Amino acid sequence: MNYSLGLDIGSHTIKLIELVYSGNSFALSAAGSIPTPPKALTSTVPADTQAVADTIKKLLKDTGAKSKNVNIALPESKVFTRVIEVPALSDRELSSAIKWEAEQYIPLPLADVNLDFTTLRTAAETGTNKMEVLLVAAPKVLLSRYMGILEVAEVTAIGAETEIIATSRALARSLPNVKNVLVASMGAQTTDLAILRGGVLALTRSIPAAGDAITRAIAQGLDFSVTQAEEYKRTYGLDQTKLEGKIVAAAKPIMDTIVGEIQRALAFYQEKYHDRDIQSVVVSGGTARIPGMVIYLAQALGMEVQPANPWVGISRDPRFNVLTAEGPNFCVAVGLALRTQ
Repeated sequence: MNYSLGLDIGSHTIKLIELVYSGNSFALSAAGSIPTPPKALTSTVPADTQAVADTIKKLLKDTGAKSKNVNIALPESKVFTRVIEVPALSDRELSSAIKWEAEQYIPLPLADVNLDFTTLRTAAETGTNKMEVLLVAAPKVLLSRYMGILEVAEVTAIGAETEIIATSRALARSLPNVKNVLVASMGAQTTDLAILRGGVLALTRSIPAAGDAITRAIAQGLDFSVTQAEEYKRTYGLDQTKLEGKIVAAAKPIMDTIVGEIQRALAFYQEKYHDRDIQSVVVSGGTARIPGMVIYLAQALGMEVQPANPWVGISRDPRFNVLTAEGPNFCVAVGLALRTQ
């Protein structure tokens, strides 16, 4: 049987999804999540590397995952991702030209990054004389950190990509009838935005405002401890009817930042592709599951907002039904597991 394993090593939790596949048919074979050891991803101390590796080993064992080859996600905020336009070129010409193009967009020496690219739309598809190319540059020191963890965990990385690319792959399958959609992946430390046009990336950006910032704002606004603020956020969320709206008022500065960035992304897209409106906003990530988040964003943006559902087209045994509501949390891991090539 063919197994594909996605491992999403987040700052708060590590999530695993394993799919068994044949052709374009996928079934869920293993799934689970486990808390990430504190500060382990930002530390270079060997003991912290060992702690993350041991946690991954435990997750693999507890879920019964069969594969030791994994696809991993890299934090959007630490990877340079751009959709660029270049003149119509052959594959060979593009390979030669891409380094020159990359120097314009990447603020690090090319010797310090692993550079990759893929053609999103050819000149024939854009209807212009230009191609759209997705450019991704990951700092070698970041990759080395993740590879070190996986080596100690005794698994092999066969693919690495950004979180928003993985999320977009998972959700493109669930939105076949929506031509243009904005995906907001709301994690603990960042909110990553992507616009999909016919399932193809047209724009990506990352902003440092997400779940942790909301928690800190609630703690400061209501004079709570961070632990208490986190509990109130998860329990009451952005429901205006709870606690006289005090939680919503405290979180508003952070939410204003997130809403403002979404509006800017929409405006940029519609200015560039003025004949193609965004039809929907889809939210994923753990912060998307805060009570009232979907309604808050819908009212603030004045458009349809829906929670992500990465399970479309993936068959599941009844034992996995508990994951249905957890879909937004597992988008990255599902997208990674769908990366079968």
